[in-house]
Amino acid sequence: MSMNKHSLIVHISLFFVVLLIIINSLFFVQYQLESKQAKEVLIKRFHEAERILHRRGGPPPHEREDRLQTLLGMEFIDEDEIKRVISKKIIVQQAELTIHQDAHYLYYVHPGRHDDIMALRYKNEKKEEINSLIFALLINGLLFLFYLYIVKKLQPLQRLKSKILQFSEGELEVSIPQKGKDEISEVANEFNNAISKIKTLQESRNLFLRNIMHELKTPIAKGKLITDLMDDAKNQERLQRIFSRFEYLLGEFTKIEQVTSNALIVNKNKFRVVDILDNAFDILLIESSAVDVEINANLEIEADYELMSIAFKNLIDNALKYGTDRTKIMIDETAVTIESFGEVLENSSFEIAFNRAFEDSSKGLGLGLYITHHIVKRHGFKLDYTWTNGVNRFQIDC
Repeated sequence: MSMNKHSLIVHISLFFVVLLIIINSLFFVQYQLESKQAKEVLIKRFHEAERILHRRGGPPPHEREDRLQTLLGMEFIDEDEIKRVISKKIIVQQAELTIHQDAHYLYYVHPGRHDDIMALRYKNEKKEEINSLIFALLINGLLFLFYLYIVKKLQPLQRLKSKILQFSEGELEVSIPQKGKDEISEVANEFNNAISKIKTLQESRNLFLRNIMHELKTPIAKGKLITDLMDDAKNQERLQRIFSRFEYLLGEFTKIEQVTSNALIVNKNKFRVVDILDNAFDILLIESSAVDVEINANLEIEADYELMSIAFKNLIDNALKYGTDRTKIMIDETAVTIESFGEVLENSSFEIAFNRAFEDSSKGLGLGLYITHHIVKRHGFKLDYTWTNGVNRFQIDC
């Protein structure tokens, strides 16, 4: 999974990378300066040795060599070793001087009088370079550990984001208890408290709906029975429509209670969309010829047959009720589209039930689209609404 380039982890990582580049660049510059200074010191040391060796009126040669060893820590090497030395790495080369280096010694090679070669050996002290390298590695290590510490402190934020996404999809059984007193821990704990309160409120609402539906079933059943015994045909028909409307609303309330309480069980299998649409037509008690069906692909989807039939039924029912012309259904490779002429909907979030902006108050309360939206969402599909040139277009992307 690709990481979001705008995330805090990415920005913090970039910051530490830039910081490491700057610090190590400074260390490299410092190393170059120290190397330059060390070479200058070496050259100066050689010239001092040459001054001791060639000073007029000085002590005899053997005493000069002892003084060279005592004062500067240098010693002469023989001709055989000179041949081996001149093949070693050159670190300084000037007209009158060449300095070679191996793991333990520095060698000063200088043409002497009468074409003789003078070579001195000096023990290579690298303590300062080693100390600088250790210090640089220590700083890099501390910065890396600090980076890991920051990333670890931000990990609860990543988990919190994941839980919030689950919560936005209707999952209430989420919890992220966090120990600590920093701001992230406080936000996580407040999120847990908020979910707990929302869950309590939703359970209370669902319990209220169940009680209302249970209490209404009995008077509706009795009302329908009394209506059937009436002699006045006109009033009998009117009351039958009223009680049928009550039954319809109770059925919609039941579906809403299932959707909002996460009791809606989705049993997915592979079905052809045309078969699900046929079932939706049967539920509506209409023939498929009542709408225009355009099949551009043999679309098959993983879905709950009954629930998706209800979703299609609600969309088709709305289009037939509120459309001013024939309803058109199009089946494409990845989507099902239902079109009808009519007024534009003022709100298309479908997140609110009892929304009269969706359906006329004399015919519906916005329950159909609300239920359809949640059924489609539980399947992992997407319901989109657009209005163009007087056409209301509902599209389910599968």
